[in-house]
Amino acid sequence: MKYVFIEKHQAEFSIKAMCRVLRVARSGWYTWCQRRTRISTRQQFRQHCDSVVLAAFTRSKQRYGAPRLTDELRAQGYPFNVKTVAASLRRQGLRAKA
Repeated sequence: MKYVFIEKHQAEFSIKAMCRVLRVARSGWYTWCQRRTRISTRQQFRQHCDSVVLAAFTRSKQRYGAPRLTDELRAQGYPFNVKTVAASLRRQGLRAKA
């Protein structure tokens, strides 16, 4: 919350002064700024997994659920777990047709 305030008002006041008034370390502010722009490894993996699962899901005409998609992806060389594929389907709001 304090970092968001600093971000909104950095054009009006110096970062040093705002950090002092809000009792926040300047190093914490700069670390927060760097962390916001960088994508974590987990997020990168999830994006990759989501794109692969979506492609397999559309190839199966939206009929395969997580277990069958996992088998198909493993045959293609992707070492995904059933729970990983199920979580990806949930994140994307995808459900197999009945």
